[in-house]
Amino acid sequence: MEIVRPYETTFVLKPDLENEEKEVILERVKKVILDFAGEVNGVDAWGKRQLAYEIRDYRTGDYTILQFDAQTGVVDELERNFKIMDGVLRYLVIRRDN
Repeated sequence: MEIVRPYETTFVLKPDLENEEKEVILERVKKVILDFAGEVNGVDAWGKRQLAYEIRDYRTGDYTILQFDAQTGVVDELERNFKIMDGVLRYLVIRRDN
């Protein structure tokens, strides 16, 4: 049995996505977490913010921070999913200290 650990992911979406598209991406991320015996503890939608530098011709991005607990294999699977989702500009998954 794998250990369940606390994690946090921040992802930046393209600013021109419709709300439905953003919701589909968020639900897909949650599904990956749930598939790894995870539990979502909080979702903090920051909304559109100025980027520090231009990414794929975008100067702004839509930020979301998600805190969750899941088994250790979740990081690889989340990163694999972020890479293939069209609307994601950048992402970061970290393990939180508790």
